[in-house]
Amino acid sequence: MKEVKNSNYSFEAINTSPSGLKDLAKFLSQTFKSSKFTPEYLNWMYNQNPNGGVIGFNAIMENELAGHYAVIPLGANYKNQKIKALLSVNTATGSKHQGKGLFTMLANKTYVESINLGFDIVFAVANANSIPGFIKKLNWKYIDQLDTCVSFTVPRKIESEKLDNCFTLPLSDIVSKWRLANPNFKYSKSNIGKINIIANDINYFARSIVKISEANSHDTKTLMPKINFWVGMSNSYSWNERPLMGIKIPEFLKPSPLHLIYRNLSSEILLDRTNIHFEAINFDAF
Repeated sequence: MKEVKNSNYSFEAINTSPSGLKDLAKFLSQTFKSSKFTPEYLNWMYNQNPNGGVIGFNAIMENELAGHYAVIPLGANYKNQKIKALLSVNTATGSKHQGKGLFTMLANKTYVESINLGFDIVFAVANANSIPGFIKKLNWKYIDQLDTCVSFTVPRKIESEKLDNCFTLPLSDIVSKWRLANPNFKYSKSNIGKINIIANDINYFARSIVKISEANSHDTKTLMPKINFWVGMSNSYSWNERPLMGIKIPEFLKPSPLHLIYRNLSSEILLDRTNIHFEAINFDAF
């Protein structure tokens, strides 16, 4: 592990008080140049998750935030057994503090704490630029690039039996309600025949389907025609047409390539695209 060159850094558990989240929102907004990281959003993610509060650390220098690493708990099943999983959500190093090993140190402190709390595994959805840091410095394993289905339709059917021996991240009613309370988005639920979908309208032309499941009723609700995006990794869905082959999709509608990676904490689970079910509702891109 690379050592920090400046001994003036201190490491503290993430401060999730109103003042702590206000400071963190400012730091993340400046680091990522994004309006996404409001105190309300961080409070929703870090404090209100029914699976448990955030785990992670801040790096502090001269009473100011220099780095941040956070994971949040997920409910998970593997081969019909409940296990304790985490999702790596926010990783940031201030521009003046890069190249000093803070990312590695914050992450490793977080993993030690997570193991002490009994967690089995941690996941991340990463872009191509961040994958090397996770794999080379932190011993993560690569699963595959998430699939992107682009279609005017929804799947023809769901084959739930294919998930019996898979790694899944089921959502209870209370967790689903929390997940859909993300203050940055507005979601809708619809039944299309035997299929239930939860979606976020990206704009007038497109929607992101964040979850697909079997409907409890067979009522059909007509949706406004839009291009549907589904991002995830699953073998249980059968689409009734191929994704808009031969039609050029405008660049502003294309999601960035995303990759699924994981690290065992206190387990020895082996995952690949054949034994995992993962959808957008299981992470925070949409």
